[in-house]
Parts: sequence; C-alpha cells; structure tokens
Amino acid sequence: MATDDSPKTLRTTATSIEILKQLEEIDGARVSEIAERMDKPKSTIHGHLATLKQKQFVIKEGDFYFIGPELLRLGNQVRTREPAFVLARQFTERLFEETRLRSIFTVEMGGKAVFLHTASGSKMGWAHEQLGNRLFLHNTAVGKAILAELPEPRIEQILDRWGLPQETENTTTDRGDLFEELERVREQGYAVNRAENFNELYAIGVAATRRSGDVIGGFSVTGPAHSVTGEDRKSELAHTVKDIVSEFELELALA
Repeated sequence: MATDDSPKTLRTTATSIEILKQLEEIDGARVSEIAERMDKPKSTIHGHLATLKQKQFVIKEGDFYFIGPELLRLGNQVRTREPAFVLARQFTERLFEETRLRSIFTVEMGGKAVFLHTASGSKMGWAHEQLGNRLFLHNTAVGKAILAELPEPRIEQILDRWGLPQETENTTTDRGDLFEELERVREQGYAVNRAENFNELYAIGVAATRRSGDVIGGFSVTGPAHSVTGEDRKSELAHTVKDIVSEFELELALA
C-alpha cells in the first residue's frame, strides 16, 4: 500500500490538497496569493482551482476563492458514519454541562487524534479544538487514553510513523517512559495531560470501547492548569469523565 511519502503518491492530488489547506489557513485568497505561498506558477494553481470549483470543493467570490460546501458534506459523513459517533455528540455536551470544562470527543485516524465533537458553551473556541483538527496521541490526555487500549504492535506502528515530537518541556519523548505511563493509564482508567502539548493546559481523558474491546474513541475535559488544582478536584473530574464514558458505552451496547 502506498504511504504518504511513497513514489506512487500523485503530485497533482497533493497540490490540490495543499491548496485546500492554504485556503483554510488564510480563509480565502486570490490565485496569485496561493501561487506565491506555494511557490508555483499561477497557471498551475488556477487549473487546480478550476477543477476544485467545478466539484464544489471551493467557491469563488470575485477574485477570491474559499473552501466550498462539498468539504462540509464529506466532513459531516465522517462524524455520522457510525452510530457511536452520532451518540458521542450528546455525551460530549453532557460532559461539559457536568464539569463546565471544555469537552471533546476524538477518534484515532492515521495515528492521530481527530476532533469530531466539542462542547464549550459560550466560551471562545480554542484554535486547536476546531472540528477535524488532528493532534498527536503521545502528549494529549485523550490520545494517551486511546493508545492504552490499542495492541502494542499498533502503538509501535503509530510511534514509528509520527515519533514523539516535543511540543513543551513536559512532553514525553522516550518510548520506555511512554509505555510506563500507558500502563498507569490502564490501571487507573484515565490519562492526564499536564501541559504536554500546550503550556498551562491540563486535561483528563478516557477511552471508550465496544464490548469486543475495540476502541471507539475518547472523551476528555480541558482547562487552564490553575483551574484544575488540588488532588480532590482532579479525582472528582476523573471520576466524572469515567462515569460519562461508562454510560456512553452502555447506551451504545443496548442500542
């Protein structure tokens, strides 16, 4: 099977994907701006945009191109392709209501944690919480919770692909240390992120599994480190997240 860096990867497809990423990052742009950012001829960029526009992956307003509705449709299919993903939305919202901390549901795709649902009430959204965003597994609470439920060969495969990049001074970058932590996660039933991917953030994550033991995804709550102080508070939050996940698993099993 061809991987991302395989010689079988089509450059034309990669260029179209990069154009979409550029449009998402800068929220709309002219052909000349995209060509400059990607260091490619304007004629090349225009050809890709014309094809993407025909298929509604982008739309054009005046001289500007923007992300199109077809991506929204496809993205929604990801969130609704399994009953478990649909059910997870209401449990993500319940988690926020009970903890008043930002709550998320993610799934493992391609060795990363992909955001499918978020709940934060009227709080301003954080950039990394946007739907579809991908985070590493080794330095996030929900990611470590998911890793702890995966077979060791799959964990090794993920680490071989993505490594253990250091994003803060608290990030675990040694495989042995990570595997020791995953064992603790299995024993206590939840994982903790102590400012390991973003400074000043604290999170608690719990994986959700089917009766078969297969991992569905993971739920977590996140807040500023100073708002999650004291062992009693942390224990209470861990208990709440575990209870919510247990109810989710039970309802899914009985559906």
